[in-house]
Amino acid sequence: MLSLMEIARVQLLENVRRQVHLITLFMAAAMLMLPAYVNAFSMGLQAFQLVTKDFGLTLISYYGVAMALLLGSSVVPRDIERKTIYPILSRPLGRVTYLGGQFLGTAGLVVASLFLLTGAMGLGLASLSRQWDAGLFAAAWGYSLECSVLIAVCICFSTVASPPLAGVLGFFVYIVGGMSNAFLEFFLREDRGANGVADLVEGMQRFTPNFSLFHLKYPVVHGFVIQPHYHLAETVYALAWILLFLLLAGIRFETRDL
Repeated sequence: MLSLMEIARVQLLENVRRQVHLITLFMAAAMLMLPAYVNAFSMGLQAFQLVTKDFGLTLISYYGVAMALLLGSSVVPRDIERKTIYPILSRPLGRVTYLGGQFLGTAGLVVASLFLLTGAMGLGLASLSRQWDAGLFAAAWGYSLECSVLIAVCICFSTVASPPLAGVLGFFVYIVGGMSNAFLEFFLREDRGANGVADLVEGMQRFTPNFSLFHLKYPVVHGFVIQPHYHLAETVYALAWILLFLLLAGIRFETRDL
């Protein structure tokens, strides 16, 4: 456990040295000013809040996915290319532990970034509406779980592919896993008549995470109550997929000649 946390700490510091956090700070400043910008063009307080939450949470979601794909697909190949992995694996340390530490360090940075952006947007909203909306963090938690799963997917692919290919494969899994049934039925089947493509996508979805379960933007924007057991269920669901992909990555990585 100590080795796992030490690798996670080193990976987190490495991402900080790469100045990834500077992009997050820039985005946080934008999220802080977003409510004032939207309010200047809104027709009332209620519309201003709805538009800000909808647009802001969408930006946060896209930012998290981009960070997950970029960092998750490059963490292991970068260590191999820079040969920093050899001193680590020369110690009495399992390769699965190494992958787990890399995952924790990368996911920790992404999750912290998402919550920082959400907090900045919430602060901007509270400065104008005089009300603090804690429900925004429910959506941030869902996005954090989504990005954590996506990081595990990219780490798994990065053990057998180059960083660009691992990122593309991770994005493919994200698109397939997040494709809604309404899109399959009404667009592919009824509108386009592409029944074969729809069947293929449905078949692939049986082996990919359902990322739509982590999207809580709609209930948060409209003020619907999200039951605590839903957060527990989505957390367990995400952890199961994370463990599966890290296990697959570990099996492949154990056989890799380094």
